[in-house]
Amino acid sequence: MQYYRIIFDFDGVILNSHNIKTRAFYEIFYPYGKKIANQAKAYHEKNQGISRYIKFKEIFKKFLKKKINKNEIKVLDFKFKKICFNKILKLKIPILLIKFFKNKKKNYDFFISTGTPQKEIEKILRIKKIYKYFKGIYGYPSSKIQHLKRIIKNKKNTIFIGDALEDYYSAKYMKIKFILKEHSKNKNILNNKKIYRVKNYKNLNKNINYVFKKNI
Repeated sequence: MQYYRIIFDFDGVILNSHNIKTRAFYEIFYPYGKKIANQAKAYHEKNQGISRYIKFKEIFKKFLKKKINKNEIKVLDFKFKKICFNKILKLKIPILLIKFFKNKKKNYDFFISTGTPQKEIEKILRIKKIYKYFKGIYGYPSSKIQHLKRIIKNKKNTIFIGDALEDYYSAKYMKIKFILKEHSKNKNILNNKKIYRVKNYKNLNKNINYVFKKNI
């Protein structure tokens, strides 16, 4: 039987956790001043889909004009997880998405590709009781392109569902199909690109079949 491969980003796709993480960037950089906090938040919003560790380094370089050290990364990461982790666990996975996983696990192979650290994403998926649905789970320190290279067997039979520019450009680089999961923070991105968009998972199976059949 021919299996299709569906790759999901996590934040903003599986869970609407993107707002929690955006707020966290503001809070953890607030001790450096309100201006830096706003710059950090804006930088995160423009670079969603990329690991927070990479963003920590770039924020220090661009806005604090210095190189971050290991202890500073450790402190920021501790604060970030303290702000985010329990809040993320309280979020509910869309019922329609859970039904899709249950009903279509024989038709598709499901994968996760995220900028969240590997052990952290595995822990979240286990607690949320959806770990079992995924054939592969890939997080930081590997990049999304590295994830896709491990996952893809047939480019024509693979779709990446993401919500960020990083997701789109990774899919484009690997020449696989892409679906943008829209939400309040990304509805204006990629407006000049010919891409398929979904606002919810009401007709996800039909949407996936449509994208596979059409040259999108």
